[in-house]
Amino acid sequence: MNAADFSTNRHSSDGRMTMHMASKHTDLYFNDGNIILLAGMSYFLVHQGLLARHSEVLDELMHSMDDTPTLEDHPVLALLDPSTDVAHFLKAMYDGISFVTYDSEGFTTLSGLLRMLTKYKVHHLRNDILRGLSNYWPTTLTQWDTREASVTGKDGTYTPRDSLPHPIEIINLAREIDHLPLLPSAMYDLTRSTPSEAAIGFVSPFTGINVRLEYADLLTVLKGREQASRFFSTFIVNNLEGRQPSRWCLRRKDGHPVSKRTCQIAFEAITFELLRDINGIISNRTSDPLYAMAEAEQMQTRDDLLNSEVSPMKTCEHCRVEFGAVVDAAKEDFWKKLPKWFDIDVSPWG
Repeated sequence: MNAADFSTNRHSSDGRMTMHMASKHTDLYFNDGNIILLAGMSYFLVHQGLLARHSEVLDELMHSMDDTPTLEDHPVLALLDPSTDVAHFLKAMYDGISFVTYDSEGFTTLSGLLRMLTKYKVHHLRNDILRGLSNYWPTTLTQWDTREASVTGKDGTYTPRDSLPHPIEIINLAREIDHLPLLPSAMYDLTRSTPSEAAIGFVSPFTGINVRLEYADLLTVLKGREQASRFFSTFIVNNLEGRQPSRWCLRRKDGHPVSKRTCQIAFEAITFELLRDINGIISNRTSDPLYAMAEAEQMQTRDDLLNSEVSPMKTCEHCRVEFGAVVDAAKEDFWKKLPKWFDIDVSPWG
């Protein structure tokens, strides 16, 4: 790798001017250090051996330094990276990544650090952060369900934007650091927004920057959204419309004609509710097939809290369990298809 891609040392006139105007970092400045990293208007006195141990790229840069200026009698390696990112990068190598958070507020730090760890090939720290990030943008359905539960309030309201980074940020970051396993779940997350919202992007409350997708990724998200919608429509047609009770239905032998059809009527009511998507509107989870399929099962166990009556969507235990198996299989099938729908080669997945 060419050192010129990472360092400004070869442009000594500009580098020396910046060097003399820069100020030392208040924390990452070690009196026993033996090399200075210059980034922006800050410089860091650190240890060459530690840098070389963690990063083969920095090791190569330090060995290729020529005509190197000095500052405080130490050789200077000037980097093109923002000083804030360099500070987080050095902090991670010295202190570990305990300061990293995976919420929306911490995303600027996390994303800058991941770009640095990727650029300078600090693989073990990069992998540690990616494992933490995968808890919220996972490759398995079980992890996704856990993530969804963690951002759902006690009243059932779904508010991921209050705590998690926006999926557009995750998609763009995954492209930058070339880590494809983050993409399918992030793209699915974004499909639950309207097409116009996905196209316009959003303004980060922490940076004030309008964050948007690359055009190719926007098209990919919209195509995946259509595939997910078709899957859900097919699920309703194949598994709910005209669904008959289980052969072991507890109400099959009921003498009253209406009572005998209770489970069948319940499936008809559930179909109607899914098509209206009222629960999705109330919980802020419209256009969410995984949630809607799970709701089709959950509706069968809840009472009608509004009218304090038995819900017309409650089925008997045999019908509910049989349908629950159908829902579980459909959700797994849906999840396995996500990489293909978004044209992403991820292995293993699910």
